[in-house]
Amino acid sequence: MKKLLFTGLMVISLSAIGQNDDFSWITGRWVGPGFGGMFEEVWSEPDVNGDVMGMFRYADSAGAVQFYEFWVLDETGMKLRHFNPNFTAWEEKTEFIDFTMVSTSDKKITLKGLTYELVAEDQLEIQLKMKRGDKVTTEVFNLKRLSE
Repeated sequence: MKKLLFTGLMVISLSAIGQNDDFSWITGRWVGPGFGGMFEEVWSEPDVNGDVMGMFRYADSAGAVQFYEFWVLDETGMKLRHFNPNFTAWEEKTEFIDFTMVSTSDKKITLKGLTYELVAEDQLEIQLKMKRGDKVTTEVFNLKRLSE
């Protein structure tokens, strides 16, 4: 029994190695170019469970908002919904986009299809896999943290 318990604890301990669910490094307001316009992301401080919420808006080159996103990030991944400028949802009422967690470190969050990496203290690189027809491409966005 002791051997089984010890083995179980070792498996739990080893599975936690390399996984850092402290998302506080991404907190703040980030802006940068994307899709011919401007991106803006705002990430909250982690709550008591370590979860963070975020919001996004995309404005075209004329400054007109084209869509919004709202999400929650936790140790299982990110759940996200899109909204039109008039705040009608793209997804059905009970549906959302689910980016499953792959791994985390002190400066990187890798989700299935989406990666956030802090490449400098005030620079965030986002890699988003997008499917268009049968082709999958990776879009890369570079955002800068704005000071408060």
